Amino acid sequence: MSNPQLIHRANENSSLYNTIKARNSKQNVFDYVNEGELNVCPYAKSRVVVNPTTSLNADGGQTIKFELPNFGLLDDLYLQTEFARGDTNADTGAKDCFLVDMAGAFTFSKIRVVYNGNTVFETTPEHLVVSLYGRANREQSLVLDGMLGSAIVGAANDTHTNLEGRMAMASSFGGQKLSCPLKCWFSESVGRNFDLYSLSSKCFLEVDYRPILDVHGKAETAADRITYAGSNLICYLNELSPQEISAYQSRNYAPNSVSSQLGYTTTQLVESVATPVLVTATTAGNKIKINSISGLCRRLYVFATLDADRASTTAKKYMNLVDLGSIKISANNQVIYEIQDCGVGIDNLNRTAGNGYQTDQFVEMFHNKLSGPANGAVASDTYKLTDIGVDKSIGKTSGDEFEFSRVKVINFGMNPDDYSSADGALALSQVNVPELEVKFPTGTSGAHSVHVVAELITLSTYNTSATGQINFKSISE
Repeated sequence: MSNPQLIHRANENSSLYNTIKARNSKQNVFDYVNEGELNVCPYAKSRVVVNPTTSLNADGGQTIKFELPNFGLLDDLYLQTEFARGDTNADTGAKDCFLVDMAGAFTFSKIRVVYNGNTVFETTPEHLVVSLYGRANREQSLVLDGMLGSAIVGAANDTHTNLEGRMAMASSFGGQKLSCPLKCWFSESVGRNFDLYSLSSKCFLEVDYRPILDVHGKAETAADRITYAGSNLICYLNELSPQEISAYQSRNYAPNSVSSQLGYTTTQLVESVATPVLVTATTAGNKIKINSISGLCRRLYVFATLDADRASTTAKKYMNLVDLGSIKISANNQVIYEIQDCGVGIDNLNRTAGNGYQTDQFVEMFHNKLSGPANGAVASDTYKLTDIGVDKSIGKTSGDEFEFSRVKVINFGMNPDDYSSADGALALSQVNVPELEVKFPTGTSGAHSVHVVAELITLSTYNTSATGQINFKSISE
């Protein structure tokens, strides 16, 4: 169920939406095109490792800054975090230690690209996980598992070589280095690369690192736990020849002109639900005001976690998702979009209550081409096929916790492979008090948190003064 009239009316009242439709876009440096063939100009790819301006403490809990290069067209970023070796786990005692699933992402709580003191892009590990895995096929998801450190916990063993999973990684000589892709707007395509050649000021990436104990799947005593050992940033750049730089800059940066690129940023809302309303209830579900999310929303991710999983000091699980039975986004008592039966698999195996076997979530995932990794759930180091009816899953990542099928996506855009094309959006700031209503599958109880993550279209602009000075800013609504 959807309400196109409300969406059209909201977008027509959006100044950013109308600006994007009428804008003069920045010309692509790689646009030597002849009847569909791509004939690119001379360029060279380079890989630059950037160290932070300040060192990462062993215990973390600080903001680390990386100064981006002052040259090249920035194409891609990867944050690498090193961890020192923890306890060897070579016993069956109480000193076992391991990092959380996907620690490469959950080592931080937020990242920002900052220019002249202004945040031009911001995202969270939750967004990176759901967006990266949602777009990944099975093989790509396994590569992500390797980068992020997603693996089974494993078990302590008197024989060190018999260790497996995250316990083996934690006790490896030399520690471990995990890598997290940071998919910013400039990672979309060569036409959206961030022009670092022409900026008049330095640009920084800021990372809010969590305290190290918040990155432990099992928190240990100070003598046995894992600690941070350092961090760095991998930057992939497209570098032009001097002649091409001159031609590129003269074409795009005429004095007193503004050129632009489509961009995106994200925002995240987390709402506590003390008593989940079940799908069998005839009353309204749990209602969450989302008016704090403002802008041109291209995609909404909605998922839920059990508070005890995230608050635990003995088995912290950031993305051990709880399924949702139905979701509905409304404004001013009008439904904008609704999925009435989005639970996965059989709702209640005892067949005395529940909502039956539903496939609406599969329809949404297939239609939006956001099918997730669809792995088999992990048993030890061997993959097994899942029984959708019994496991209520179409597959978990290697850590045996995160299931993308439990992420519900409301998609206003068309192309799922990019983040910021202006191919469909909802101007949330132009609707009256938008709210989300959710219900949970039968059997759900206890305090939960509902997470709402929005991908918001922005406009990245390069403003050239009369003297030729170029300043960059990001325009959002």
